[in-house]
Amino acid sequence: MTIDEQLLARVEALRIPLDDPASPIDWKDWYHFLLLDRQGKVRILVNITLIGRPGKGEIQVSFLVNIAKEELAPEYQIDVNLPTFGTAFSLEWEPDMVRQNPLRIQAEGILLEINGKHSIIEVQDERMQLSIRLQGEAQAAPLLVTEDTPFGSGFIGWGLVPGLQLTGELSVGGQNFSIEPDWYSYHDRNFGRFRWGEDIGWEWFVAFATCDDGRQITLVLDQPSNKDHSRKGLPYIFVYLDNELHKIFLGSSLLINWNWSPDPLLPVRLPGNMASLFSDRTIKVPQTMQVEATDLQERLLLTVDFDTAIELVVPDNQDRQYTFIEEVTGTIEVSLFLPGETLQAKGLIYGEYVL
Repeated sequence: MTIDEQLLARVEALRIPLDDPASPIDWKDWYHFLLLDRQGKVRILVNITLIGRPGKGEIQVSFLVNIAKEELAPEYQIDVNLPTFGTAFSLEWEPDMVRQNPLRIQAEGILLEINGKHSIIEVQDERMQLSIRLQGEAQAAPLLVTEDTPFGSGFIGWGLVPGLQLTGELSVGGQNFSIEPDWYSYHDRNFGRFRWGEDIGWEWFVAFATCDDGRQITLVLDQPSNKDHSRKGLPYIFVYLDNELHKIFLGSSLLINWNWSPDPLLPVRLPGNMASLFSDRTIKVPQTMQVEATDLQERLLLTVDFDTAIELVVPDNQDRQYTFIEEVTGTIEVSLFLPGETLQAKGLIYGEYVL
């Protein structure tokens, strides 16, 4: 398909004003990549975030991997079907680490380049024996969802490219795994000004499912909320068919039902010092989810079974001092009822919510 490269450039453009010495330090600008092999044996998140401004800010990295235990060397095979490996680290943001056009973020253990449809992503943490090297090309129609939605004391923007063709290599504990062009992949962008710890939150997921005839359905959901999810904003779900935006369900046409574990559990937690600080903090985790969306012409039904949960701890300067971002993955079954046709598909989901 033909990609609208002008729109893609708007999605990818760095928003932090690099040349403004008075730029507010609550700016945030992040690049988020997901990869899921179609068998569900490898699930990867790479997130690279700029916070503040050059000389008075940070570059923050999260790199998470779930990988089926039978794929691992014997010394890494623990009694969990999808063991979690991960690292999260921050670097002082020096002015020469970031270039705006074309985008380049490079520092110790990090490289991100985006030039038109093409991208290069590298993250390496030698201490944790984790690394990934990717190169790719945008395949799906980009979407700039919003640039100035009110969020906490400021605003947030969101753009997405729900289909990349990525190739490369993942290394876990010295063991290498090839990343193939047919993997499910997703990239999005968030940017704006707000402070962690404010009364803000969200529920989000991306799901990929393949129909019996080979067509692919990609679903991207967003549900803004406050921190305890007692107040929720307008939900919407984007439905892509084979890399083209097909449908948007929103508002009252969309029902989301999370089902939680009966007892609190101790999740995998990052980064390491935060995991130690909250070593006894248990939480209920989602086990299943149902989503139903209906309008006068089409209907969408989703059934999700979650099988992994990871918690990222983000320090903040509010009363509680910490924000918790929950990452979950699992399997999904999709029924999409179109005029004169019903699509049945199965695949994988990656979700996130804030506590």
